[in-house]
Amino acid sequence: MNVIYIDVLFVVNFFITFFLLLVTAKFSKRSDKLWRTVLASFIGGIYSLVILWDNLNFALSIFGKLAAACIMILIAYKFTGIKAYIKEVVIFFFVNLLFVGIMVGLWLIFKPKGVVINNSTVYFNISARVLLISAFIAYVISAVIIRIYNNKTARKELYSVTVFKNEHKIRFFAFADSGNNLKEPFSDFPVIVAEKKLFDNIECRRLIPFSTIGGEGVLAAFKPDKVEISSSLGNAEINDVYIALSDNVKKGEYQGILNPKLLNI
Repeated sequence: MNVIYIDVLFVVNFFITFFLLLVTAKFSKRSDKLWRTVLASFIGGIYSLVILWDNLNFALSIFGKLAAACIMILIAYKFTGIKAYIKEVVIFFFVNLLFVGIMVGLWLIFKPKGVVINNSTVYFNISARVLLISAFIAYVISAVIIRIYNNKTARKELYSVTVFKNEHKIRFFAFADSGNNLKEPFSDFPVIVAEKKLFDNIECRRLIPFSTIGGEGVLAAFKPDKVEISSSLGNAEINDVYIALSDNVKKGEYQGILNPKLLNI
């Protein structure tokens, strides 16, 4: 017989949910407030108490899991549209099922003591130190894999960029170039280089220094109210970014050059 401690159950699943939400954010390219992720993780910890329910109907268990996931995603990430919301829920479920699948596999192979899996919920009776170290290592590995995946994907497609500034809304296509490492010197925010003609009516109050093989110089820039970046992988809303203007950007299909770091937020 396995003894389950409710406090350990809650803490373990709080951190597991927090980790899963971070991985989901990486895949869906979301960047929201930390408090939202913490609050959603708290809901995940509370929901984990379902493990204490004996002989829970499978359909009811799946429905409960779906409802909990929908609530957690709604809390964790700012709602930007039904399509993006559904995609975030699907990604969260994929990451969640992958995690549970790995745990079930390990449980079936090694039958470790202190591990209980019931109603799609995992319980570990392990020390807090081991849990935190394991979660951190898993997150780092996942972040590296996702960054490599995003960088490879970025080279294969164009991104739809929509810039909002006061009453202006300008949309163009941009290419992610690893050579664009420009940052605004005071804030250290990444920079999107865009075709100057697109922003004739917007005042630029910043100068962004740049250096190329052909020489050095500066680009006039402004801080937008927000920028939305869309691709086949999803949408992302970014606030901490600058738009620098150049006469030498337009090359066929695209009118802007992205800093790849924007795609890994």
